[in-house]
Amino acid sequence: AYSANEFEIIAQVYEPPLQYAYLKRPYQLEPLAAAEMPTVSFLDRDGRVLPDDAPDEAVAFSVYEIRLRPDLRYQPHPAFALDAAGKPRYLEMTAADLGRIRSLADFPETASRPATAADFAYQIKRLVHPAVHSPIAELMKGYIVGLAEVGERLERDFSQRKEAAGWLDLRDYPLEGVEVVDEHRLRIRLKGKYPQFRFWLAM
Repeated sequence: AYSANEFEIIAQVYEPPLQYAYLKRPYQLEPLAAAEMPTVSFLDRDGRVLPDDAPDEAVAFSVYEIRLRPDLRYQPHPAFALDAAGKPRYLEMTAADLGRIRSLADFPETASRPATAADFAYQIKRLVHPAVHSPIAELMKGYIVGLAEVGERLERDFSQRKEAAGWLDLRDYPLEGVEVVDEHRLRIRLKGKYPQFRFWLAM
């Protein structure tokens, strides 16, 4: 979203890790989907932790650790409804089945599930999916370790499968710079020092 009108809608759909505390002046960031403000550590080229006041030229990597709120959940939706075997109830619908669907209310069942660190990691990879055309993809490729390489793989695989049925499951594309630590924590590794990254976490 790059306008206030768009953001009014998008803010009703998902929560980024951080948000602005708009009543504070000057503007300050505060947690939203995150349980607390991310911690940042700096590493040299050998992976050794540096002090917070290390000179910029000594910092090879910045590591942001984000701990998500454990109460995050998806809005109830038919996509999360499962059958007795635990498989998505509506995944294999036929054209005839879909012909009877006019709105989400036409699905008899909905369900929800927790939003996890793996979901946030998936969304980072979506930035470089060729079908998404994210305006910040090129910038993020320059900072998030391995994101440019994932983008190249996706571009190649997407062009080969464009005419084929199916979709690219981004879980099959490891991203070196994003580590899912556990269900509620992820680490993002950036090249060098880039303090502006925290502001991207509010978008």
